[in-house]
Amino acid sequence: MGWAVTGTLLSGMAVWGGVGWLIDQWLDTRVFFPVGIILGVTVAIYVVVKTYGEPDPAPGRDAGNPPGGRRSRPRTQKGQR
Repeated sequence: MGWAVTGTLLSGMAVWGGVGWLIDQWLDTRVFFPVGIILGVTVAIYVVVKTYGEPDPAPGRDAGNPPGGRRSRPRTQKGQR
Protein backbone atom coordinates (compact mmCIF):
# COMPACT_ATOMS: atom_id res chain seq x y z
CA MET A 1 0.00 0.00 0.00
CA GLY A 2 2.91 2.38 0.69
CA TRP A 3 4.09 2.57 -2.92
CA ALA A 4 0.56 3.09 -4.19
CA VAL A 5 0.03 6.05 -1.89
CA THR A 6 3.39 7.57 -2.77
CA GLY A 7 2.75 7.08 -6.48
CA THR A 8 -0.68 8.65 -6.22
CA LEU A 9 0.67 11.71 -4.41
CA LEU A 10 3.57 12.17 -6.83
CA SER A 11 1.44 11.68 -9.93
CA GLY A 12 -1.17 14.12 -8.61
CA MET A 13 1.51 16.76 -8.09
CA ALA A 14 3.06 16.07 -11.50
CA VAL A 15 -0.18 16.08 -13.49
CA TRP A 16 -1.84 19.10 -11.91
CA GLY A 17 1.47 20.96 -11.55
CA GLY A 18 2.06 20.34 -15.26
CA VAL A 19 -1.40 21.65 -16.11
CA GLY A 20 -0.67 24.74 -14.01
CA TRP A 21 2.68 25.21 -15.73
CA LEU A 22 1.04 24.98 -19.16
CA ILE A 23 -1.57 27.57 -18.17
CA ASP A 24 1.20 29.82 -16.83
CA GLN A 25 3.08 29.54 -20.14
CA TRP A 26 -0.07 30.26 -22.11
CA LEU A 27 -1.15 33.29 -20.02
CA ASP A 28 2.40 34.47 -19.16
CA THR A 29 1.75 34.33 -15.40
CA ARG A 30 3.38 32.59 -12.43
CA VAL A 31 0.42 31.72 -10.22
CA PHE A 32 -1.08 28.55 -11.67
CA PHE A 33 1.95 26.25 -11.23
CA PRO A 34 1.90 26.36 -7.38
CA VAL A 35 -1.90 26.28 -7.38
CA GLY A 36 -1.75 23.19 -9.59
CA ILE A 37 0.65 21.43 -7.23
CA ILE A 38 -1.54 22.19 -4.20
CA LEU A 39 -4.64 21.05 -6.09
CA GLY A 40 -2.83 17.86 -7.14
CA VAL A 41 -1.87 16.99 -3.57
CA THR A 42 -5.39 17.72 -2.35
CA VAL A 43 -7.02 15.54 -5.00
CA ALA A 44 -4.47 12.76 -4.43
CA ILE A 45 -5.13 12.71 -0.67
CA TYR A 46 -8.87 12.54 -1.37
CA VAL A 47 -8.36 9.60 -3.75
CA VAL A 48 -6.18 7.74 -1.23
CA VAL A 49 -8.75 8.20 1.56
CA LYS A 50 -11.62 7.08 -0.68
CA THR A 51 -9.64 4.07 -1.94
CA TYR A 52 -8.25 2.73 1.33
CA GLY A 53 -10.82 4.09 3.82
CA GLU A 54 -10.16 4.62 7.48
CA PRO A 55 -7.50 2.58 9.29
CA ASP A 56 -8.33 -0.65 11.11
CA PRO A 57 -9.16 -0.37 14.83
CA ALA A 58 -6.33 -0.81 17.32
CA PRO A 59 -5.58 -4.42 18.33
CA GLY A 60 -7.63 -5.57 21.29
CA ARG A 61 -10.54 -3.26 20.60
CA ASP A 62 -13.82 -4.39 19.16
CA ALA A 63 -15.01 -2.09 16.37
CA GLY A 64 -18.66 -2.56 17.42
CA ASN A 65 -18.29 -1.38 21.01
CA PRO A 66 -18.07 2.29 21.98
CA PRO A 67 -15.12 3.45 24.11
CA GLY A 68 -15.53 2.30 27.70
CA GLY A 69 -16.85 -1.10 26.70
CA ARG A 70 -20.52 -0.50 27.48
CA ARG A 71 -23.17 -0.84 24.85
CA SER A 72 -26.29 1.26 24.75
CA ARG A 73 -29.63 -0.42 25.41
CA PRO A 74 -31.37 -1.80 22.33
CA ARG A 75 -34.10 0.42 20.97
CA THR A 76 -37.61 -0.98 20.95
CA GLN A 77 -40.77 0.12 19.28
CA LYS A 78 -43.24 2.19 21.24
CA GLY A 79 -45.24 0.05 23.67
CA GLN A 80 -42.85 -2.91 23.64
CA ARG A 81 -40.45 -3.88 26.38
